[in-house]
Amino acid sequence: MESEFLNAITPSDDVLTWLVTLFALVAVWLPFFRGLKLSLQAWTATRHCTSGELRKGRADTRGTDVEPIALLMMRVLKKALNENEAERHPRDFIFDATRQYVINEYDDHYTRLIGMYASLLPPIGFIGTTGGMLILFLSMHFDNSSLELGALAIALTSSIFALVGYSVLEGLKIRLYGRLLHCLRDVHDLYQEADRKRTGRQSDGAAGMTPEPGLA
Repeated sequence: MESEFLNAITPSDDVLTWLVTLFALVAVWLPFFRGLKLSLQAWTATRHCTSGELRKGRADTRGTDVEPIALLMMRVLKKALNENEAERHPRDFIFDATRQYVINEYDDHYTRLIGMYASLLPPIGFIGTTGGMLILFLSMHFDNSSLELGALAIALTSSIFALVGYSVLEGLKIRLYGRLLHCLRDVHDLYQEADRKRTGRQSDGAAGMTPEPGLA
């Protein structure tokens, strides 16, 4: 009697499978979407800036309010070097401190948050798998094939969706970190070029001349 009642209220196999798959997809999609949105913002923040944009300290940011990391480092470095004129700390020390500050800002706004959203996905997949196995045991007790099929669907799809989402976000983190390092290298190359010119002027007895624009 109990089995007949369950068979009467349980949807068809196809409908149940699709409903369970949709539920697993929605559960994984929410943190994945948040992490993906941050990744797209980080992609914009780590875009390449030309040497002209770096020297001017400005770039075309129409359509977005995300400041490129390279321009942020140039702005902070310029301010730090200006404030260092009186204290006379080593310029390389100022550059390294600025670089570390920018990396910390990037980590706080993007890397850690993306990592937290990615870390949510495996537990969600594990919860779906555990819940699916529990329903599977119940379906075996009630001898209900539709319930058994739905249990297998939620156990498998939740894990698959979660692992795919986790892999995508972690892969984006690696790619974004490479773009970040490329931005920092652009600023470093410009800094070295300006430092060589400044050292050359000082060796020629022109220590009072104005430093390279954008790095003073």
